[in-house]
Amino acid sequence: MKLLTTALVIGLFLVSTHANAQVTPGAQQATITLGLANPVSNDSVDDQTETFGELGPAFGFTYLYQLQRYVSIGGDFNYKYLRTKDATTGHGPVEIKSSAWTLLAIARGDLLPDNNLRPYGLLGLGVGGVRRSTEYSTHPSLDSTRTSNGPALALGGGVDYDINATWLAGAELRYNYIHTSDNEIGADSVSTLDFLVKLGYKF
Repeated sequence: MKLLTTALVIGLFLVSTHANAQVTPGAQQATITLGLANPVSNDSVDDQTETFGELGPAFGFTYLYQLQRYVSIGGDFNYKYLRTKDATTGHGPVEIKSSAWTLLAIARGDLLPDNNLRPYGLLGLGVGGVRRSTEYSTHPSLDSTRTSNGPALALGGGVDYDINATWLAGAELRYNYIHTSDNEIGADSVSTLDFLVKLGYKF
């Protein structure tokens, strides 16, 4: 009974504080994102086409400034740990640990700016970096850590839901591409498909 009463109180609070998005120029939004990054096929990894890393956690921060009802711009930082990948080489077993980051200027288009449930599309351009560490269990002298930085691109789509006039929650599917150097990390590019959930504050 107490659980039901608590749920009803929370529901009434959300309804009483709920407000339509009413997106207006000058509005701002900051969100924290958490999710999973899934590597997709790359141009080359050590002269072979394969994925760079494994499915791993991702987190980030996004800031948006509303230019018009349908358009906002801002910045986005995203980091992902692509976990450990085991391989066997001529020097024995090796563990490959990979991670990546992007820092992007983003533009977003809201399809239904006056609704509480707002689908959107997103484009991001900026820079990114990849880190790759190799650890040999039988030849530690061969261990190395290499990095590569380059231009980055993001294409995504998602939906925001206004919990009330101040808070929002949402989800986003995003494709990330980072141009890298094969000479530096053994890959011409690193790309991931990210599924992100977020919690945001509007002001």
